[in-house]
Amino acid sequence: MTIMIGGGPAALARPAGGLLVDDCGGLFHRGVLADLGHTPDQLRDLNRCGFDPYAYAAPMERVPTTAVRMWLDQLATSGPRLNGTAELAVDEERRLVAVIHPAGAAAPVIADVEGIPTLAPGLPAQLVPGTGPALHSFNWAASVLLNDLVGMGAAASELTAALFDVLNQKSSSPAEVLALLDRADPLLLAPVTAPIEAIRAFAAFLRATEDAAGRLCFGDALVYGQLAVTAADSWIVAGGGDHALATAEALLTGNPAARVTVVAAAIETAAANTARYSDLRSRHTADGGGDGRLQFRTGAEPGAITLTGTGRFAEGGVEADGYAASIGRARMLPRAVGRLARWARQARGLVTGTLLFDTDLQYLGYRLHFAAEGLLRQVDVTGAASWFLPADVFPAEQARRVELMGQRAVPPESGVAPTDLLPVAEQGARLAAARRQGAVREADTVPERWVPSA
Repeated sequence: MTIMIGGGPAALARPAGGLLVDDCGGLFHRGVLADLGHTPDQLRDLNRCGFDPYAYAAPMERVPTTAVRMWLDQLATSGPRLNGTAELAVDEERRLVAVIHPAGAAAPVIADVEGIPTLAPGLPAQLVPGTGPALHSFNWAASVLLNDLVGMGAAASELTAALFDVLNQKSSSPAEVLALLDRADPLLLAPVTAPIEAIRAFAAFLRATEDAAGRLCFGDALVYGQLAVTAADSWIVAGGGDHALATAEALLTGNPAARVTVVAAAIETAAANTARYSDLRSRHTADGGGDGRLQFRTGAEPGAITLTGTGRFAEGGVEADGYAASIGRARMLPRAVGRLARWARQARGLVTGTLLFDTDLQYLGYRLHFAAEGLLRQVDVTGAASWFLPADVFPAEQARRVELMGQRAVPPESGVAPTDLLPVAEQGARLAAARRQGAVREADTVPERWVPSA
C-alpha cells in the first residue's frame, strides 16, 4: 500500500488512494488558542487549496482555529485514514514496512509499503536555550564532540578514549561529560567549544528542570495545553518568532494573573507582521495602550538557563518564576524514520538526502536515501519539517541555503513564514501535482535562481 505519515495541511500531498496515518495532534487540534495569528487577507490564497478564510472572519480579523480544524478533518477523511502513529522499517525479509500503532490498540499493525512513503511530521522539537538547530540534543552534541576529538588525532587520543567510555554507559549524562571535560587541558578543547557549550546548556536545563519542577518548559507545552498556564504568574518567554508570541498569548489569555516578558535578540519580521503581534501589543503592553502585563526585551539572544539563589529564572535583565523556551526548532531526522536510520548505520550503510523541486523550481521537501545491504529505501519529507534539514544528513551550508530560499519564497513582510498554514498547504498541493505529472525533480543543492545575488 502507499502511505503518508502525518497530516495537517500537508495532507494535500497524500498520494491518490494512499493511507493517511495521523494522530490528530498538532497545533490546530490540541492548541488552546481560539484564533490563528493571521487574518483572511493574509491567508486568502488558501482558496486555491479548498479553504475560504473569508467565510469565517472579516478581512482584518483573526481566523478561528475551529474553522481550520474542520477543514483539516475534511482533508484527512477524503481518503483512507487511521488515527495513530507509524514508523518505517526494513523487516527480516528485507521489505520496507510501516509499523503502525493505531490509537487505543494494544499491538502494532505491520503493513508492506509500496513506492516512496511520504512524511509530514510537522514542526520538530523546540530547542534548549543555549543550543542551536544543529546541536539539538545531548546525544547529538556529544557525538559531534567525539568526532571532533577523533579528528584531532594523537593529541586528543586519551580524552577521546575517556569520552567514548563515558558515552558508552547507559546512564551517561551531560554532567558526567562535563566532569570529564573540566579535567582536560583548556587549550586542547579550544577548537571544539560549540558542542561543549551546547552540552553545558543541556546540563543547565536538566538542573533547572529538577529545581523548578513544573515552571520550566518548552512553549509548545503551553500552547498545546500540556502544562497548566497557572504553574506560575510571572513568566519569561525566550524567543522572537510567532511560536514565542503564541506562547505569550496562551499564558496571558489562560491566566489573568500572568505577567510575561518576551526576551529575544529581535522580534522576527514575519512574527511582527502577524495579527497576533498587533493584538498582543494593543491588549497587553503599556506603550500599546493595554493592561501592561506584557513587555518585550530585545537586543540579545537568550543564553543557557540561569536560576537565581531564590529559585527564579533570570534572562534579559528580568526575573520570573516560570520560563518557556521558544527559541527555535531542531534540525533532526523525523521520528518515523528512526528505525530506518539505525538499520542503515548499523549495517555500515549510508543515510543521505536530496532536495525536491517541481519543474517551476518550487520547493517540495527533501528525500532521504537509506542505503545498506545492497538495498535502497527512500522517504519523502514535506510540510513544516521540510524546512529543517536534519543536521546528521545535510551540511550546515545546505540548511542555510534552504532557509534563505524560504525567505525569498515566502517574504517575512507578509507576516507568514514557510512553516505556516498557507505555505505548507500550497507545498503539499504542489507535491501532489508534481507526482501526478511525473515532474518531481531531485537536486543536490538549491537552484541558482533561489541564491541571493551578491
